[in-house]
Amino acid sequence: MIKTAKKDDQPVKRLGTRKVPKEQRMIQILEVAGSIFSQQGFHSSSMDAIAEGAGVTKPLLYRYFGSKDALYLATITQVGNHLIDGLNALMAVPDPQARLKLIMASFMTFVERHREGWSVLYNEALTSVGPVGEKVTFFRNSFIEAAAKTIEQLVNKSKAVSSGKPGNKAMALAGIMVGAVEAGARWWIQHPETPIQDMQGMIEQFLMPGLTSQQLKL
Repeated sequence: MIKTAKKDDQPVKRLGTRKVPKEQRMIQILEVAGSIFSQQGFHSSSMDAIAEGAGVTKPLLYRYFGSKDALYLATITQVGNHLIDGLNALMAVPDPQARLKLIMASFMTFVERHREGWSVLYNEALTSVGPVGEKVTFFRNSFIEAAAKTIEQLVNKSKAVSSGKPGNKAMALAGIMVGAVEAGARWWIQHPETPIQDMQGMIEQFLMPGLTSQQLKL
């Protein structure tokens, strides 16, 4: 069951009604949908409000996405793909310690740039079941697995990044790391006056000593 987020007084984004290509229009609709879903929650969000904000008719909205559930899933998918694209690029960084720091920092940078999309992805959708829950679990597990592979390489520097599944201990450590970074992101959302670079520095200072400890065994 999808939980309903608390409403706030932020204005809903609205786009113009000028004609644009279908692909671009769909991207604009997803942007508006992400804004409304993050502010009002899934159940309180209406297709009427999304259509109005996107500058399209409600029948066109249904023609593109079929249902509110499908639109919500498409919003989740778009946000998650942005996150995974950035993560895949970081996996090419050769030094595992530098890569692990970048993985932590990139998550906070993503939250800063895609605040509303992240709110949809990690607040409501994380507790959802069905296709939405499966999609969110996939994105989150991809992030944890990338961190776990990096941690394994950090402990055993002669080891190349594996295409296989990381070990249980590495996955556990990566889960702890990702959970801490997510908690930092949620705190920053409530305290945006804190510079994002300061948050990145605090997270790194808190997590890296344990993950780079000579005593760490996997």
